[in-house]
Amino acid sequence: MSTQGSWSAAATRFLNRFHARMAARARPATAFVSQPEPRSTGSYSRGRQLCAGNLMFAGHLVEAPGAMIWDIDPPDAAWEEEIHGFRWLDDLAAVGDARARLVAQDWLWGWIERYGNGRGDGWTPEAVGRRLIRAIHHALFVLRGIDPDRSARFYRSLAAQTIFLSRRWHSAAPGLPRFEALTGLLYAGLSFEGMDAHVEPAREALGAECARQVDAQGGIPTRNPEELLEVFTLLTWAQSALEDADRTPDEEHLAAIARIAPTLRRLRHADGGLARFQGGGRGLEGRLETALAASGVRARHAEGLAMGYARLSGGRTSLIVDAAPPPGGRGLGRRACLDACLRTDLGPAPAGGELRLGRGLRRGLASRRAGDAVAFHALPRRLFQRATVRAAPGGWRRARIARGCPRKRSGRDHPCRDRPAVRRRA
Repeated sequence: MSTQGSWSAAATRFLNRFHARMAARARPATAFVSQPEPRSTGSYSRGRQLCAGNLMFAGHLVEAPGAMIWDIDPPDAAWEEEIHGFRWLDDLAAVGDARARLVAQDWLWGWIERYGNGRGDGWTPEAVGRRLIRAIHHALFVLRGIDPDRSARFYRSLAAQTIFLSRRWHSAAPGLPRFEALTGLLYAGLSFEGMDAHVEPAREALGAECARQVDAQGGIPTRNPEELLEVFTLLTWAQSALEDADRTPDEEHLAAIARIAPTLRRLRHADGGLARFQGGGRGLEGRLETALAASGVRARHAEGLAMGYARLSGGRTSLIVDAAPPPGGRGLGRRACLDACLRTDLGPAPAGGELRLGRGLRRGLASRRAGDAVAFHALPRRLFQRATVRAAPGGWRRARIARGCPRKRSGRDHPCRDRPAVRRRA
């Protein structure tokens, strides 16, 4: 990292901590004036594992039955970042019983006690946005049986985080982190008493971010399908929250939803999961279908590339190929990886195979290192009628890989053949 980049990151951390502590000193009297429906859904099985003390975050499993999550020494920074985002609250709410509620209450008020004063690494705009969204969605779940004093501390903490976001959302990285920060600010402005002044700035900023980040193909700069789904989900949540409050979303906001929905349909395999490119996964179970239904967009993507990916399908077979340069240029960047997905479904039960070499960002250090060790990076240049792809592996010039994938009508046979022809080293 350059010296200038180090100074910039240090300045950002300092300003985040300064504004976090200033926001924590505010004592606005707050209460819910409206509450969006709990649209963020988690995993029941994962919630049961959390209740049992099997804590799986960022690819690391920590077995700590009965332990306070904030007392555990985090295995790495990714583990700590994930727990500060409160996505575990979705999983505990999916279980919904008394034991899960008790765990959620202990962890939530434990965070307020340790970090509610503006200290700690969890005060970044994107993490605060995630926390606000989950806390608002599941407020009724966590507030049941809570005494007035703890309830007042809950409201004060959320109000302080809202004030922090109103001052620091613009420092979040463009893309998904900024969408998370703006959606959290919008939710808080619509939900809390005395915070409605933040709604209009957040609404306008969300529209401007849609115009900058979502291109004409309905794609985003990282070209990560799972990340695109997360952005799309946030936009549909924000749209519903605004419309429930009798407010109109920004035109660019609605236009972005209309562009993204057909692209996600093109990036969905026959088994319902997303193609796993650029370090992304297949998406949470049911998230894609729920988001598409909530958007109300029925249009499908025209023939051709969708966010740089080409699709072939026949019967229960789908083949999605990366047909564009990786984000950030020709070299291997943070999310760039060789990712050739072929997934086959034969009848009601999925079967077949998938070839994938990716970054493994959510699967732990070993997976990330394995993904970084790819021998070359595919840069497909052209897609022909018979799905012949010409690719230039990263680090080579005058290199071509012709990939022939004839499509069979039955969809039960999808033979592919690669013919490399490397001429010389760059």
